[in-house]
Amino acid sequence: MRTRLVRNLRAGGSIRSASVEAAMLAVPRHRFIPEASLRTAYADEVYVTKRNGHGDAISSASQPSIVAEMLEQLDVRPGHRVLEIGAGTGYNAALLDALVGPEGSVTTVDIDADAVRRAREALDDLGCDRVRVVQGDGELGWAHGAPYDRVIVTVGTWDLPPAWWEQLAEGGRLVAPLSIRGCEHSVAFEYVGGVLRSRSIVGCGFMPMRGLGSHEGQDVELSEGRVLTFHVEGEVAAEGVRGALDGSGTTVWTPVRLKVNEDASQLSLWLACAFVGYGRMSAPFGDHGPQRLLMRWANPAVVEGGDFAYVVSRRVGEGNEIGVRGHGPSGAALAVRVAEQARVWDRACRDGVSLQIAAYRMDAGEPPAPNARFTVPKRHTKLAIRVTPVDAEPR
Repeated sequence: MRTRLVRNLRAGGSIRSASVEAAMLAVPRHRFIPEASLRTAYADEVYVTKRNGHGDAISSASQPSIVAEMLEQLDVRPGHRVLEIGAGTGYNAALLDALVGPEGSVTTVDIDADAVRRAREALDDLGCDRVRVVQGDGELGWAHGAPYDRVIVTVGTWDLPPAWWEQLAEGGRLVAPLSIRGCEHSVAFEYVGGVLRSRSIVGCGFMPMRGLGSHEGQDVELSEGRVLTFHVEGEVAAEGVRGALDGSGTTVWTPVRLKVNEDASQLSLWLACAFVGYGRMSAPFGDHGPQRLLMRWANPAVVEGGDFAYVVSRRVGEGNEIGVRGHGPSGAALAVRVAEQARVWDRACRDGVSLQIAAYRMDAGEPPAPNARFTVPKRHTKLAIRVTPVDAEPR
């Protein structure tokens, strides 16, 4: 079953290197989730290991495809010193241990005592005694093992705190599921000259960080009696869209086309940068009204006051045509504006061109934003996002 999973991940493109393939073949995932069946352990699905008192998942074994994708982004080499934020079950730390080899080191930090205990026991049982498992707040990293060649974050983060910068070696790499106005992407940053510049950006979804790095969001019910929610940052005034879908709406279609199964994460990121009220619309059971959503769990949507607009799609030939449906007093006008940004993205960010993120520390003075198409301020950092050829060196 493990061999079949790895073979499928290789065929699907999540695994691209011989080193990640060897690590995932060598480390038995089922040993880290022994309560699960073997079929479940080797399915390409997330496995929840702990919930809070409200039933919300707070710890899990991540989906193997995103585990592999993030390890590829991290580009771990033998002998590297690696810091992991979020121990989970310990499975990812075991993979990192296999990648760094006997000359390297792996430290994994988790705020949850149960997760730390579970990870330590599973790693010891497998013979991964080189891995250091620490209970602590991931926002603070682990200074005792710094500097690190690689830092990987396996919980959703809203910001890039100072400790991660300070504990990362010059020329090192940081991979983190970074939220930009509720739009989450695994971003591989290279650290050079006091600036973190993205090398790759992959759509993802992780449980949010707890502790000092937590950042509150909000969920709004979009239609009474239907399982339709809109998740947006806590600072956004979103109550006006409660029940927005109960009224009539207007759809604006665009000439933008996506191939079947084409990654729409760059479009999502573009819209998240363009609209302060961007968020994720979810319809887990497919109940989304007259038009098909572009994505079931993290569909791009925007709120402005009592107006709400969300991205829809329809099959055209062998692809999907992008549209925007608007609700509310000025919902039609908002839909037109969101559709226009989708057209701008289509003109500026296709055919070998993508978005690149440069992160600057706020405490280093007024951070620059050279050639930035968008800027997004956060607590500790300022993000400058620009359009650049895919193969261009970060600068």
